[in-house]
Amino acid sequence: MYELGALVVDLDSYSARLDGHDLEISGSQLELLAVLIANKHRVMDRDELAKMLGLQHARTVDVLLSSLRHRIGREFVRNVRSRGWIIDATAFAS
Repeated sequence: MYELGALVVDLDSYSARLDGHDLEISGSQLELLAVLIANKHRVMDRDELAKMLGLQHARTVDVLLSSLRHRIGREFVRNVRSRGWIIDATAFAS
């Protein structure tokens, strides 16, 4: 189980909750959230994330992040120019 403020990701039950409400997200989105939370103090680039998620195309990370932003309704990742992304813990502060 991965927790970051009001966000809880449980890979055992393949579920995610935000502010006590279930998130309707895909398995790939769930896994991406888990990876970002597990590495919350690191900037991670597209290729690294794609490799960790077993994706064939690194640009799929962009699609997953865009979809997650829409579903979560918060800017929860910060882009670090020319380096990658890092999860923003303040977005999930309870």
